[in-house]
Amino acid sequence: MLHSTKLTPSDWLAVAQGQDTAAATIAELIGVSLVTARKIAALMAPVCDGSPSERLRHMMSPRHQCQPAPDPWQIEPLPATLRIEGSPLRSLSNGVKAVLNALRARPFGATPVKLAELSGVSYSQTLRCLASLERRGWAEPAQTAIHHGYELRRATVWSLSWSDGCMHALSCLRDRPTRRIENVEDGVPLRFWRGFWSGAAADSLRISEHGLHIAETLIGGHDVCARAWALATLPTRILLECRSLRGFDSGWRADLLDREIARRAAAA
Repeated sequence: MLHSTKLTPSDWLAVAQGQDTAAATIAELIGVSLVTARKIAALMAPVCDGSPSERLRHMMSPRHQCQPAPDPWQIEPLPATLRIEGSPLRSLSNGVKAVLNALRARPFGATPVKLAELSGVSYSQTLRCLASLERRGWAEPAQTAIHHGYELRRATVWSLSWSDGCMHALSCLRDRPTRRIENVEDGVPLRFWRGFWSGAAADSLRISEHGLHIAETLIGGHDVCARAWALATLPTRILLECRSLRGFDSGWRADLLDREIARRAAAA
């Protein structure tokens, strides 16, 4: 496993001693690309639930003893009664399949940057994969205006063509969860910036400093998704402080805050 590797022994040791051998965790732990992390996770698959000593022993074992993990895109044979001769995905690379899966998760379209984040494929490879899907007639680009914070920007948005060939390919494609990317850890996600129409700009707001203003704006606003994010993300002390404000001390806003606070207390 360690033969001809470009990783340092300390990187392999960190993987062996880590709590999780998932590809995303390995990529963040030792600072490698998701593609490299997937290869490491495949090599570690036989002992993914083992102890650090078992993982180290597995690393030092002869290479022929390491069984590769199954291809996540491999599908089970379809019943003969369907009379489908071969899968249209056989000639596709894993990158194209990952981008196709990301497109399925965004039925109204997404930019190449977002598709690269969701699929775990680099931006340049995502563009090549989209071109390959376009040649097959499964995906198509369109110029449109999208919200970016407080403004509208012209962007190229890719979406599925939903043609017969596209639908047949999707029926053979195994579903795989897409990566969830957040813009900032202590701030407001970009998709909710439009809710802050007065006061400080949302891109400068931080939960640790402006938590009450964020709670008052999003929980009392009309965006249901923003309200749900605020209730699930903001600290309990901020929700309690918001509960005492005028307009949040009675009515449906008070009921929402009370239920969330009670849920957290029961979970603790």
